[in-house]
Amino acid sequence: MTTTPLPDGTVKEVAPIPLSILCVDDESNILNTLRRLFRNEEFQVLTATSGEEGLAILKTTENIGLILSDQRMPEMTGSAFLQESRELFPDISRMILTGYTDVGAAIDAINQGGAYRFLTKPWNEHELRQAVHDGLHRYQLTRDNQRLNELVRRQNVELAEWNDNLKNRVLQQTAQLRQRLKDEQSPATDNAACAKSAVEAFSYLLGRHGSRATNHYRTVAALADRISQHLGLDERHCTQIRNAALLHDLGTIGMSEKLLSKETDQMTPDELREFHSHPLVGQAALEPFGELREAGIFIRHHHEAYDGSGFPEGVAGDKIPLGARIVALADWIETTFSRDSRPDARYQLSKLLAVELGRTFDPALSTAGNVAIMQILRDPPLLSDVTDVEIGLAEVEVEMVVSRNVYSKAGVLLLDRGTRLEASDMEALLRYHGAGQIAETLHVFRPALNAGKPQ
Repeated sequence: MTTTPLPDGTVKEVAPIPLSILCVDDESNILNTLRRLFRNEEFQVLTATSGEEGLAILKTTENIGLILSDQRMPEMTGSAFLQESRELFPDISRMILTGYTDVGAAIDAINQGGAYRFLTKPWNEHELRQAVHDGLHRYQLTRDNQRLNELVRRQNVELAEWNDNLKNRVLQQTAQLRQRLKDEQSPATDNAACAKSAVEAFSYLLGRHGSRATNHYRTVAALADRISQHLGLDERHCTQIRNAALLHDLGTIGMSEKLLSKETDQMTPDELREFHSHPLVGQAALEPFGELREAGIFIRHHHEAYDGSGFPEGVAGDKIPLGARIVALADWIETTFSRDSRPDARYQLSKLLAVELGRTFDPALSTAGNVAIMQILRDPPLLSDVTDVEIGLAEVEVEMVVSRNVYSKAGVLLLDRGTRLEASDMEALLRYHGAGQIAETLHVFRPALNAGKPQ
């Protein structure tokens, strides 16, 4: 049974309408296969042979919790159909079926149609069943949250002290804003320039501390920035989130390499306590810089989990600042992806993300996260398609990938293996070479001579 709020604030129990899924494919044999696959499930299976027919079913049928659509269909593609269905019924979970090599279609389905999963043909039956169950659960959670939010809204209207509380909050925030403006308008300090210098200095130190080199922080920042932009955040918020992503591990500086190399389940209680303090230490390090205080708050909370199981405070849901939720997701994406050498690593990462939504990460970041995965990351090349070559610095170009760690003659790590060279890296290499601090050659990945030839 479910509950429905009444105008007087009470609730009544009503019998739930059975959930349904809508399968859309222009091939009848595919639809028949899907019916057989789900014949013993508790939900109903509705089918349509075109996007137009699918839209008609959506408009006349209640409680459809999930759409599973083919991509390649005549007249209306799957991504176009999902986009129209999203505009009509935004709460329904949407998934796309597409060929393994059709990455562009997957991006369109995620970006335009709001699909939170894409599955390849031919599919794995167990994987498809699990994906459908997860999607229906996601839809049910959304509907339950809407009902609860409506009930809370009605009850809040009845609270007599609301106006007093609101007034106190406004006065408090106004006082904080005045103090912040007073701090940032100090003629003695150029806050923006100071903050920029601090970010550059801290980034340099982080890139040479612990097992994570500069490339990790750059990629996390790029992922976080793409997620923020996809969400439509303004430039100020994007900048704060980007800074937090670059410096999210700032609090680990000073911790031993032995501690940082351990998984948390291998740490002693004292080591775990020290490790759990690093978000607080990172925030404290940025506190003197007025322009970076908001980024410091994001760093403080970037290890919180959406279900409240994280640290250091164990806050959950929307109580975690949005910037911290974005940095946490970007950090997890880069860390997980960097450990996967399979040629379909992005696809595998998307599957893992679907499992973590609602548990570790905010489900509302699903689409933006998948867009960032597709647009920022690149699947690892097949080993048969690349080779390690040594070239002179004069031959090095932007976008080349470093195949070995680059150290200065003093033993300082300058670039780690896997770094995709940017213009700033090129300038740094030439500068170090001019000072006689690095060799005249660099090891990079290049396509193998037989790459692309028929076997």
